[in-house]
Amino acid sequence: MKRLMAGQFTVKVTEVGNISPGSLSRVVNNTAKWFQYDVKRAGSIQLGSKGVVASDLTRRVIFTREDSTVILKDLVSKGDPVGRSLHVQRRTHRSVAANGKLYTTGPLYTKGHGWALRGPVHGGGAFNDQIINLFEPTTLQRLLADTDSKKRWPGRMGGAPGHKYVMVYGGTLTFADLYAASPTFRATIGPELDAILAKATVTWWLTTGMDGRPLKISSMWDTWIAGRPIQPKRVEGSATTEFLSWRSGVTIKAPQKFTKVDGPAGGLPEFDDPMEVIREREKRE
Repeated sequence: MKRLMAGQFTVKVTEVGNISPGSLSRVVNNTAKWFQYDVKRAGSIQLGSKGVVASDLTRRVIFTREDSTVILKDLVSKGDPVGRSLHVQRRTHRSVAANGKLYTTGPLYTKGHGWALRGPVHGGGAFNDQIINLFEPTTLQRLLADTDSKKRWPGRMGGAPGHKYVMVYGGTLTFADLYAASPTFRATIGPELDAILAKATVTWWLTTGMDGRPLKISSMWDTWIAGRPIQPKRVEGSATTEFLSWRSGVTIKAPQKFTKVDGPAGGLPEFDDPMEVIREREKRE
């Protein structure tokens, strides 16, 4: 990892994940209607000497469950701001982060015309749905220190058929653990971690080549805590990020023309990271 950061490499990535906000699920005629949506991202991440310094990524929200699509249509028809925001995000948005600032183009912000400057960004704008910033030394050290399993697998079994062998690490930590280790996660959460969320769990798996180069990072998180008699609506999420190819000398640059915005058009919520989903759960309690 130190070699990649020192060389300021840029890597192509693909990412898939999903979010399940329990506060938006329903029971109709004694039948559970589950609300869940998938997220797909792809693009490039640029490293610097201290971690991710820039990114250029597309993102799209996808509804594959019929019951979730029914709930979404109902939310949109009633003018629900979260439902409307997610509906718009079914169309592709592209975000570029450079020089500590985030720029986005797409219907939620610019109706597809030009770039919107959304403001300061942490972690090179590369960590929204994926909550683990692998390229922070303190975060990586914490993961490896708390590894529950470490195995060598044939590449095809480790999801990397182009490699003869890979190393797969895995473990579980709490939101409090990740908050203490990760500046990016702290920036996402805010100045203080809610005590209710401190024990929420994050299960993770890291796949590397035999040279230590990362190939894939997966995370699953859940706000449900065993043994707690009363708890808010459950929120779950997951993301798997694959690092496909590394190149040196590739620089991601900020757009030259843009318009500064305070948020999405029409006053809708951004609703594009897990903490916004969790905060919305609290509003709907």
